[in-house]
Amino acid sequence: MADQNEVVCGGISQLTGDAFQQALELLETTLETLATGDGPSFRVVKVQSATAQVVAGQLYRYKVQLSQGQAVKDSSVKIWSRPWLKENGISITIQCEGDNNVIERTF
Repeated sequence: MADQNEVVCGGISQLTGDAFQQALELLETTLETLATGDGPSFRVVKVQSATAQVVAGQLYRYKVQLSQGQAVKDSSVKIWSRPWLKENGISITIQCEGDNNVIERTF
């Protein structure tokens, strides 16, 4: 893994500081957008880790605890951000531990 300050195309960087806060904001706004559509409504309880990878855009990977109603589940979330696309610039994939259902949406 690359250091946060070292940019390596295709390399995975552990996020801290401002980069972590920006990634957290992206996660929260993407979950809100998911909930306003046909997707489930999740809330971030705790972020255990967040990484970013430069691909065609940015691929963020999160290890988080998400709540859905009263249930809190350890989950893996991926967000692929391609801000230059006017439509379908954000893709999200959510896999909750113990749940075979994978949630995938693009908007």
